[in-house]
Amino acid sequence: MSTTLISTIHAELGWTWRDTAGRTTIVNSNRLRALADLNDGTGTDQADMVWHVEDQILAAGNSSTLDLENLSQSIFGDAISLSMAKVKAILIVNTSSSGYLLVGGAAGDEWLEPFAAAGDKVKVMPGGQLLLANPGGGWSVGAGSTDLKIEAVMAQATYDIAILGTSS
Repeated sequence: MSTTLISTIHAELGWTWRDTAGRTTIVNSNRLRALADLNDGTGTDQADMVWHVEDQILAAGNSSTLDLENLSQSIFGDAISLSMAKVKAILIVNTSSSGYLLVGGAAGDEWLEPFAAAGDKVKVMPGGQLLLANPGGGWSVGAGSTDLKIEAVMAQATYDIAILGTSS
């Protein structure tokens, strides 16, 4: 079996301002959009693997640590294990109505490529999303830098996650 991965990273924020002062209505509509289409492969602007899971539940105060060199899932009826050499994008969606997530700050072998320093964490509030993307070169994963921690704070949290990357 031969597989091909075609992927897209897309983020957009749109807005409309309306000023109805006097008899004239002034409208300012705009948007900021980032779009990257990645072909199958391991080079710049390419990805050859994606790992995702949905409806992950963490009790308040509990955490899960993902080893980016050993991500398991079932696809096309087969159980597979993926080993990311580079991460091109991560999307985490906190589907909870209470309880937020802390992403980053694993105790050992911390993967800190998109973070400024060891121990740094990002909050993903209830109903919030976190998209980190580096579609060109990607962020390296390697010995001593493989673990991404996700922790539930204040209440139980449910989340979906997808990680797009390359095998080499």
